[in-house]
Amino acid sequence: MISENAARVTLRSIQALSRQMSLYPTGHPSTGEALSVATAAAEALSVNEGGAAVITLLGDSIYLGKAILPHTSLELSSFLRTLQSRGIESISFASPVAGADIADLGAFIAGLSGDVPAEATIRLNESPYSRSDLESGESSGVRRSYTRSLDVLRGMAAALERDEHFDLSGAAWVVEQLVEQTISQPAASLLLSTMKSHDEYTFFHSVNVCILSISMGRMVGLPTDQLSALAMGALLHDIGKVRVAPSILQFPGRLDAAQWRQIKLHPQEGAAAILTAASPMQEIAATIAFEHHARFDGSGYPPPHRSDRSLHFYSRLVATTDTYDAITTRRSYRRAETPNRALHVILNGAGTIYDPDFARAFIEMVGVYPAGSLLRLSDGDLVMVTRADEHGESPEVVLLQPAGDEILEQPIRTELGERAIVDQVLPSEVGIEPAALLEQVGVIVQPI
Repeated sequence: MISENAARVTLRSIQALSRQMSLYPTGHPSTGEALSVATAAAEALSVNEGGAAVITLLGDSIYLGKAILPHTSLELSSFLRTLQSRGIESISFASPVAGADIADLGAFIAGLSGDVPAEATIRLNESPYSRSDLESGESSGVRRSYTRSLDVLRGMAAALERDEHFDLSGAAWVVEQLVEQTISQPAASLLLSTMKSHDEYTFFHSVNVCILSISMGRMVGLPTDQLSALAMGALLHDIGKVRVAPSILQFPGRLDAAQWRQIKLHPQEGAAAILTAASPMQEIAATIAFEHHARFDGSGYPPPHRSDRSLHFYSRLVATTDTYDAITTRRSYRRAETPNRALHVILNGAGTIYDPDFARAFIEMVGVYPAGSLLRLSDGDLVMVTRADEHGESPEVVLLQPAGDEILEQPIRTELGERAIVDQVLPSEVGIEPAALLEQVGVIVQPI
């Protein structure tokens, strides 16, 4: 847990440095600050790994030593592609890490220099590990599908920004993969649907909504071909946000009337873009994109519908999964809420904002305390749910932090016993990534 956090911080700081170097000269204060942060992060990682750390890039995955970093592989999938495009297969750090080597690395990644680090505290492509040495987790197939879905969304967004038409063949292919993986590994898929990214919110949110919608569709009995159509619409439901100015999407406060009008256009923009593409599923996908903010009672946007039943079955389903992921994700204008809080919002809106049948089904699917929920108990212990509560039984948990102590390096299985749940804690408050931790310790929740 600590190792993955250190590796993620290091890679993110190097990514930030390379971006700064692309914008400002080496002597600029912003570049100097980014260099200091990246050097300190790399040094901390090296020390944490006993004086030397090796990060290896293999396919869609990032490894520290021989251990896969599942959360980091997804969160930094775009940076992973950048590193690979520069021919980087591994980065080895040796303490004490030289700032000059970090600067050389940042310039090399930014394409400003062909020189690799010169002072030997950072070495490229000298990983001692072969492909057979590296671990592969049970959810590697799901993670690969998730990563490729992000790539497809990035490509479609870039095409829209250039006012180019796109086809849906790439989206159709990744949707089939997501459906297959979600059916074969429902627990691992639901865990990955807790992935969050502040930098690429729309893309990660879209894949999460897709996975949650497939899981919901499977729960209510949709056949595979209908799951694919549902998944296509769920994956593309927010594609119209590409047409909204980033300054509005990332606005930190309350939107004014003009800004809100722009936001409310994204369903139409998305539907129009989807309809220009050639695909057997384009009409259903466009309908979901157009209707996912329309409410069950006929209100919402675009303009009100004639009745609750005028909304497509899939649109009503996606509206529920969309809300859950949005509420549990940190945004520029508000903090993330806990899963339990998000479920309360859905339950309170059942019959008005949300289809009551889907609201109840969703809560039944994820449980009152979904896997990955962090709970503070009456004795002060912090635990994480590894298997959701069902049939009135208490959720299964592991101990993360004993009362008044530090977070454990490795979780310990425990039971709630007579202890009461007094609070649900946000992962960001304690620096824990539930999805990564669950996969790291090999905990698999009960399939749906």
